[in-house]
Amino acid sequence: MALFLPDANVLIHALREASKEHVACRRWLNNTTKAGDVIGLCELVEAAVLRIPTLPKLKLIPMSEVLGFWKEDLWSYPHTKRLAAGGRHMRLFTDFVTGLDLHGNDINDAWIAALALEQQATVVSTDDGFGRFPGLSWINPVKSS
Repeated sequence: MALFLPDANVLIHALREASKEHVACRRWLNNTTKAGDVIGLCELVEAAVLRIPTLPKLKLIPMSEVLGFWKEDLWSYPHTKRLAAGGRHMRLFTDFVTGLDLHGNDINDAWIAALALEQQATVVSTDDGFGRFPGLSWINPVKSS
């Protein structure tokens, strides 16, 4: 079984039918669960999935639908597990931040990349910026579909 760490953008696209990336991201999620692979979630991604589509200025998805997806689709899948930073995370993270001169929104990507490397997970994201992290295994479900 493979271990995948989806970025919030993939999960939001999978949830939001109006997104142009919806079909590819939903297909990736469905194929991953059918294959019995592990979906790793972290609190950083979970909070973004709950926060971004429910921002009042965006009005993308009602909170009840987002909560249902989070609880029923993600956490009811038997191979979903929470990934947490361990002993190597701080070094990996700070090496990415300093070595790649990251700031602002790139910090979240560095956190996710370090977590994935530490946990030997493949990041799944529509953000091609994950390609800059040395040693990281990652896929873009929109480009691979």
